[in-house]
Amino acid sequence: MKTVFKAKIITSSKCIGLVFLLVGTLCACGYELVREKGIFSGDIALLSVPIFKNITYEPHASLYVTNAFSRELLATGLFKMGREGTDGYLEGTIREIRTMHNTLNVKGLVIEKKLALTLDLVLFGKDGRTIKRWTMADEEAYRTDAIDSADYNKRYALQKVSARMARRFCATILVDY
Repeated sequence: MKTVFKAKIITSSKCIGLVFLLVGTLCACGYELVREKGIFSGDIALLSVPIFKNITYEPHASLYVTNAFSRELLATGLFKMGREGTDGYLEGTIREIRTMHNTLNVKGLVIEKKLALTLDLVLFGKDGRTIKRWTMADEEAYRTDAIDSADYNKRYALQKVSARMARRFCATILVDY
């Protein structure tokens, strides 16, 4: 009778050991969510964003667009910004800024215009090789019925569309890499 009792103790201790081993392996699964900051497994963590080229006739547009992209890239927390010793750089070109009539009043006067922005982005690596290219476009309507505020509204629409494109770009980077 004593041998049967010992056999049950050994069996239950083996079961307890297996349960601990199973729980230990499940808790210690080596899924690594974020190893390093940056994209491409941390290859690009320090990024340079020079002022985007503006080949349109819209003055100061490159400042608004570059500012929006720099802010959004910093807000992701994946990148640090710098000028020297960077792992890569993002080059942007503002291809087109169009303003079109959007809404007319009863008299046929334009009271709302639409601003459309087209942007080309290229991510270069440390060695100068092209990593990826993107072309983005977006538009925003703004009021022009008050002549005094038409320019301000246009600048504000450009800032809004730039911020929206920057958010979309950062979301694309986070999903792709």
